[in-house]
Amino acid sequence: MEHVMLKREKNTKSRIFNQRSIPRLGGFLDALYGSLPMLSAANFVSILIVLYTDIRPYLIENVPWINIWIFGSIIATLVLILMLFVYKFILPSIWTFRSKLMFSQENKVIGKLDAIEKRLDRIEKMKEKKK
Repeated sequence: MEHVMLKREKNTKSRIFNQRSIPRLGGFLDALYGSLPMLSAANFVSILIVLYTDIRPYLIENVPWINIWIFGSIIATLVLILMLFVYKFILPSIWTFRSKLMFSQENKVIGKLDAIEKRLDRIEKMKEKKK
């Protein structure tokens, strides 16, 4: 099987929609976006600690049975419910959008895969005829 390189073709639609590839920028942003959830989680925990210390006088006065562990458990339960919602509804929506976008942009890789699939179908038909 021959090696096929994907060539960059010029977009004849409009210059405004042409995309540029800047590998180092892409790598930096990918690493940054990959680390943001961990930084966000640490930030969230520190904000919750500050929140608890600020509302503690109110809690002691009105609901004295709520301590730091119960407060943390309530927050953890809310976070888990949010995560379940994201898993059940948001992620499938994001992947559906990305999938539609991938096929609507005349993706060259998808075109090559379609060509390979047609070739395999022809080969299978030829094998069936020989039998």
